[in-house]
Amino acid sequence: MPKALSTLAVGNKVEIPVNSAFQSRFGSKIVFKVADKNHTGYPSGAVTLITDKIIQLMCSDAIEASNSDSNRKQYGNNRHIHSNILQWLNSNAAAGAWYSAKHSADAPPTNANVYQNYNEYDQWAGFLAMLPAQFVDALMTTTLSVVKATVDGGSYETFTAKMFLPSTTEVGLANENSIAEGVKLALFSDDASRLAYPTSECVSNSEYTNASLNTTAAWYWWLRTPNVSNSCNVRSVITSGALINYSAYYGVRGVRPLCNLSSEILVSDSVNSDGNYEIIFNSAPSAPAGITTPSTCYSSQPINISWGAATDPDGDAITYKLERSVNNGSYTQATSTAGLTFSETVSTAWNTIKYRVKAVDSYGNESAYVTGGAVAVIHNQPPAISGTNGDLGVKSGDFGYAYTVTDPDGDAVTAVEAVGDNTIRTFTPPLGVEQTANVAGVDFVKLANGQHSLKITATDSAGNTASRTMTFTKQVDGFTIGLSQPFNADAQPKRVNVIVHRQIPAGATFRVEVSNNPFDTSPVWEDMTTKVLQGTAHVFENTSQYAINSGLGLRITVARNGAVGECWVSGVGGNFE
Repeated sequence: MPKALSTLAVGNKVEIPVNSAFQSRFGSKIVFKVADKNHTGYPSGAVTLITDKIIQLMCSDAIEASNSDSNRKQYGNNRHIHSNILQWLNSNAAAGAWYSAKHSADAPPTNANVYQNYNEYDQWAGFLAMLPAQFVDALMTTTLSVVKATVDGGSYETFTAKMFLPSTTEVGLANENSIAEGVKLALFSDDASRLAYPTSECVSNSEYTNASLNTTAAWYWWLRTPNVSNSCNVRSVITSGALINYSAYYGVRGVRPLCNLSSEILVSDSVNSDGNYEIIFNSAPSAPAGITTPSTCYSSQPINISWGAATDPDGDAITYKLERSVNNGSYTQATSTAGLTFSETVSTAWNTIKYRVKAVDSYGNESAYVTGGAVAVIHNQPPAISGTNGDLGVKSGDFGYAYTVTDPDGDAVTAVEAVGDNTIRTFTPPLGVEQTANVAGVDFVKLANGQHSLKITATDSAGNTASRTMTFTKQVDGFTIGLSQPFNADAQPKRVNVIVHRQIPAGATFRVEVSNNPFDTSPVWEDMTTKVLQGTAHVFENTSQYAINSGLGLRITVARNGAVGECWVSGVGGNFE
């Protein structure tokens, strides 16, 4: 089983794969060594890693030809926050794109800007681009201090970084200008502990060659600390483990970056054949897709909570930890389950409840919490309506539904009977006395054929509600729709266009008639059904009119004739002239 990074001892080694495109420069992996755990001044709970070996030879900062300071113009800048090396270490830019000027005289580490043209790196990709994205995402941002040279005002300044070089203080050497740049790392205790050797890739990639530069001999490596007495020299560790300084542009010194990772990151339970632990890049699951909680609930009754599924990028099994906060108190676990729902009985001691849920994979990686809104607990019980929700079947005429309303607290109750959005009746029923909701007369006639719902809602004086919903299907064999009053016109209409929104099954009869003398005692009705079906206008044949008023009459007749399927008219429109 994997174990936490925090279980490793100082000095244990952890290997990080190198992205394939950059393995010619660094090899297939970079090996880090545990330098400290929960180090003072670093992020809480962090495990600090430093590369076991020198991974490349590079300058700290390039010469700055336009700098007014003659030392920096010839030998580079020792103000670390402006250094090329710090910028490169913390960049994930593509090749040739990591550098940007940090001040007006800044310059990149080109071939011409480094000592004797050794080991320029301006065209490299940023260091973070060379490492796995999951590792880069796991790097913790660290706040660090670094002294400033006298020409920069002395004292010290702070900066943040994910990859960084150690200070003289952190490797156990003398504080520069008597200023501590952090606290000594546990890994460094004496000169021997500071010795570092280059990797084979570091040696083979170096433009600088020397018999002493080999994988079995200690080599020089940069610190972030400047020599405060001048503007160009940077402190480094020499081959004996002691302290020295070199010009910043000196591209023949090595780099051993540090970083901080969360102590909870997983590593293999044992070392591999190279003696290294391997980080397990197992990603945490996504947060659950929302949580659903009611806005209110009732004491002594169940409350139902549900949440959406999470996903795991590694395909690991997921469990959900649901936690509950009562009366604005701390959260405690309500359940741990692979399911997406939870129900429990609400205690009479609860006044408000909040729930939150997170996903946990089989490696113990956790998602963020998803938190529901506050749920108010109502201690007054809601009313009840007899029966259960159901279906009343097919209705071809007026009908009624009997029910009874009760309330455990004896509160007065207001009942509302409605079909769809149409309220039939609102009244205060006597508790325990049978009532009848009647769907009759115009309330039934105006319903279209098809399924409808009769809903009864009971609300007590405390605002608690109960409801009962009964569905039914209206099925009427035929109907006629007409105007209650003809449309008025200034003159007798000569043509009309009618649009009927309808659903008429095959076999049913559909007829549309219009009259251009509807105010006459005996209006003339003309059949324009074919024109409606064709979507064209109807030209009246009738020219007679005896009534004083002119207008338009319309009627639609539908007969089902035993046809099966929906049969309805939902709207009529059009115009006339």
